[in-house]
Amino acid sequence: MRVAAILCAFLLWQNLAAQEIREYMDLQCHGTMHFPHALFHQNLLYFDPANPPKLSYSHTLTNVNYANYWEDNKGVRIILNGALVPELWTTRWEARKSILEQLKYVNDFAAKYPDKFVVARTPKEVRHYVSTTNKTVIVHCIEGAERLVYNQADACFWADQGIAFMTLIHLIDCRFGGAATLPMIPTKLINFRGSFRSIFHPNTTKGLTEEGRKAIVWLANAGIMTDITHMSPQTRADVLAFMDEKGIPPLSTHESFQPIQNNTRALTPEQILLIYRLGGLVSLPIAISEYNPYPEYQARIDALPNFCPGSIDSYKFTYEIVDSIIRSYSEAILGKPFNELTEAQKVLLSIGFQTDFNGWTDHERPRYGPEGCYPIEPGVAYTALDTQGMAHPGMLHEHWQWLEKEGVDLNPIKRSSERFLQMWELFMEKRGSF
Repeated sequence: MRVAAILCAFLLWQNLAAQEIREYMDLQCHGTMHFPHALFHQNLLYFDPANPPKLSYSHTLTNVNYANYWEDNKGVRIILNGALVPELWTTRWEARKSILEQLKYVNDFAAKYPDKFVVARTPKEVRHYVSTTNKTVIVHCIEGAERLVYNQADACFWADQGIAFMTLIHLIDCRFGGAATLPMIPTKLINFRGSFRSIFHPNTTKGLTEEGRKAIVWLANAGIMTDITHMSPQTRADVLAFMDEKGIPPLSTHESFQPIQNNTRALTPEQILLIYRLGGLVSLPIAISEYNPYPEYQARIDALPNFCPGSIDSYKFTYEIVDSIIRSYSEAILGKPFNELTEAQKVLLSIGFQTDFNGWTDHERPRYGPEGCYPIEPGVAYTALDTQGMAHPGMLHEHWQWLEKEGVDLNPIKRSSERFLQMWELFMEKRGSF
């Protein structure tokens, strides 16, 4: 009887672990930003609900990752918490120590509130906790791998900590390759090496290095995905070609779309096609604005009757364009038009989202009021998102509710949690064989 009971429990676990999920998954949030950057106040603390903090959508350098907003959040069930280290004047050993402290902080936080939070270290654990509990599920990831991965042993060490993916290159050119430098002055100053090269040697660009190639393979062989976000155009092109050669699916967690956000970090339609052809996943940031769009897209924006730049309108416009493009690629990728695909096949063309809360960025401005585009009219009922903008993670459900009312199909986003887990499972199954 005891053996039979154990067998039944095991089969139940296997069944739950295999269930497909459709949950909002934030592909990168920063709940430990106060470790690498003391300018931020401590994250993941509870505030008195009777006296909530006064927050604005313009919250760079302000803590918005309060525990109140992470628990029972209808706008995000699974959170990929991105640990990172300062990229200047940090040694290899300081970097490892800082990341371990951040992982411990999140693990301890979840252990302190076990009825609300849990850390999942494998895709099977994510499926289990989503299927059997109401907890917010936290998964570890790392943004910036330069000082963390020097050999296969390093990659395996981080896999043992439960790291799902690493963003290979972050804000500055490094031994792995070149970082994208956005037009804003702060990003040019941070990546002074890349800026110097673009000014004085405009015909030379830093691409993927031999060390970068090794790191991608080391990570894959440890079961860790490589995030191609933040790469310079040449490095990203090199990485995609290398991943194609090695059969390694690419993950892009928070790049925008070049025809609308025309900058060096944004993905082209051709790169999006390649990512999905290689079995990868594209995720869009919700903090998104137009930047010198291609004339075709600027004309489409100008023709919209109500469009507030920098608000949720910007996300809606970009998301629907990218979704339509990915659907148009369905036949090239899967051999069938999108409307003939099964639900399982549609999962392969999912689109993720990333908030980057506490990641040096502001979020969606309000559509109404002094900081919005339209005046507040007496007698009209407005949501907090309408008049305040995206001030903190607790408002994510309003983001999705507004899009649903606008008739936006959110299924590609809901499917992305399943697609992410499928990719992670593939990496873990193929450990040591890339």
